[in-house]
Amino acid sequence: MFKITKDGATVAMTEAPNYIKQAENGCFVLCPEAEATGIAHNGTVYHLLGRPDMAGAEITVMLEETDAGAEIAKAADATGIVFVTMAEAGSVDATTAAEHADLFAPWAVPVAYTVGQIRRYTDGKLYKCVQAHTSQADWTPDTAASLWTPVSDPAEEWPEWSQPVGAHDAYSKDAKVSHNGKHWTSTVDSNVWEPGVYGWTEV
Repeated sequence: MFKITKDGATVAMTEAPNYIKQAENGCFVLCPEAEATGIAHNGTVYHLLGRPDMAGAEITVMLEETDAGAEIAKAADATGIVFVTMAEAGSVDATTAAEHADLFAPWAVPVAYTVGQIRRYTDGKLYKCVQAHTSQADWTPDTAASLWTPVSDPAEEWPEWSQPVGAHDAYSKDAKVSHNGKHWTSTVDSNVWEPGVYGWTEV
């Protein structure tokens, strides 16, 4: 596999470069690599850096042999970073984020976490940081509700109710929970009450 780069940025990748040179009549013709002054890729003519100038080729590139598997892995890593960044910015809904939990870094100690960061805990679930802190072994995301709030799990339609500690983890209207062996649906926004007391309807 060959990588076509310009100023360090990847322009394209190709299995077999089409090496070209300029004929006496000005046309570009295919030729062996040793005679080439450029390459043609997807209808565009590129001048190869370090080779004689080519009239009509405005872009100068480098051609380097590369490991296709490594390039695909790098692209996947970059995609994962973009996905996580979008999720932490709120551009990806919680259900979609939870469906791709493996893209998120695992929770660890001691790490300085900032508000909005999402981490994967050992239970396989995602948690969002709601208060900046440096993690400790006894402040795990599944127990430290003042520091972390769970990101919804698409496989769990009726998650177990847990007492909200603030606006960040209050239940929204129509939220579904399980409590005391029953299923409940929230009838109000910013619901911090226990099901059966106020703001919930038994289903």
